[in-house]
Amino acid sequence: MRFLGIVPKVSLFAVPYALLAFYLNSKLSRPFIRFSSMGIALLTVGIALWLLCYFQVSMAYQKGELLTTGCYSRIRHPIYSIWGFLILPGFSLAIGGFMLGLPLVYWLAVVRFIGEEERALAERFGDGWKSYARKTPRFIPRI
Repeated sequence: MRFLGIVPKVSLFAVPYALLAFYLNSKLSRPFIRFSSMGIALLTVGIALWLLCYFQVSMAYQKGELLTTGCYSRIRHPIYSIWGFLILPGFSLAIGGFMLGLPLVYWLAVVRFIGEEERALAERFGDGWKSYARKTPRFIPRI
């Protein structure tokens, strides 16, 4: 599995939907639902967390190590979660209109393809991955 994981496959669904939503929004005089302040707040937090996780995983990837600390100590896929719960919803709320469906399209694609990434990780890291996967939830941390 490459560094980008399932991102290219998820993008095949999310990007066309986003383009369609932009087009449909442009045909309306104004978006019918919009929450700019909330969207910008989610985007700000999401981007900060994404950068933190990105730097952690890219260093581990360069070393060929399985990352199970930092952002990855609570959930197996924090970057997908940050995009799905903060960045895309924030972007969608800021834009409004048809863009509000983007997080749903994103999550449907992520759930559809995440098994491929996890199989590749199990193949690469063996028992280390299996042990980590048993004790660490996929997308939402345990309380």
